[in-house]
Amino acid sequence: MKTAILLIGFNRVDYFDQTLSSLEQNTSAHECDLHIYLDGGPHANHPDLKKRIQASTFTNITLVARTENWGIGRHLIDARRALFDEQGYDRVLLFEDDMVLAPTYVQTVLNIMDWSQQYNDIGTVMAYTINEDPLEQQQQQLDQIIPTNRHFWGYGMDRAVWDEIKATLYDFEDRYLNNVSYAYRAHRSIRWGLIRKISRQPRNIRTGAPLIPPTLLTSPFKRFPFGCPTSQDAITALALWRHGFARITTRVSRARYVGEKGFSFTPEIYEKMGFGNQQTLEFSSLTSSPTSFELMKTNLQGQSFKPTHYE
Repeated sequence: MKTAILLIGFNRVDYFDQTLSSLEQNTSAHECDLHIYLDGGPHANHPDLKKRIQASTFTNITLVARTENWGIGRHLIDARRALFDEQGYDRVLLFEDDMVLAPTYVQTVLNIMDWSQQYNDIGTVMAYTINEDPLEQQQQQLDQIIPTNRHFWGYGMDRAVWDEIKATLYDFEDRYLNNVSYAYRAHRSIRWGLIRKISRQPRNIRTGAPLIPPTLLTSPFKRFPFGCPTSQDAITALALWRHGFARITTRVSRARYVGEKGFSFTPEIYEKMGFGNQQTLEFSSLTSSPTSFELMKTNLQGQSFKPTHYE
């Protein structure tokens, strides 16, 4: 399958370097086309980012550097439009510039995407989560997957899924993001004009064999539309839910999130959300990727893996 890796950046050179360096250690990543999208504007740091890109061990890099600041919402929507709609990729793995990946991260996501083709309800695949189990137990969980509503970190999506949800993303872009600073987008209008409209539509019941049973399904938002996030990630989560898709991730994380500082994060939020205590196996011990997986419904204490609402 024609596969692209999408890496985005802006001005966090240290984080970007960590993410790109870890991608370079993923053998399977070098078998994909790497597309790097840099947002622009007065606060961008293109010179240092381009210097790091030029030193990369990847030989198949396509670089898109915006001259203006598009904001993360338009930036990501347009990148996926270019890769899926215009260049015809079958699947895209998307990474923001704040993850350190195990050398098997890319192959694990690709293997889960291949394995999950037998089901009709998988929208995105990740290999990142926060697992609080002792590391000895995690060694026995390497082929286990769970449903998730977490933030979109290092996820894979195929073109068939994108084709179903893209109209919602394009509507969001046209009505609320074009010619507007992303930081000052119309949150209230998005909630009452778009999110409420979508939430009133019945969720699509997909035909065929689902992986995720109804007992493990959770809508992305707790209440519609009060207090709903209005980011492009949140609208992506809502579109996936509306079209009957679920999201899955590995029970054992193949990455560490390092983005203490950024558009949506501060060190205080980073700690509050548990990222300061990520219990991950030594990446050097993750030398291979399973090709078959098991959906876990409960943990050893009998607690359900039904995900919480979107975080």
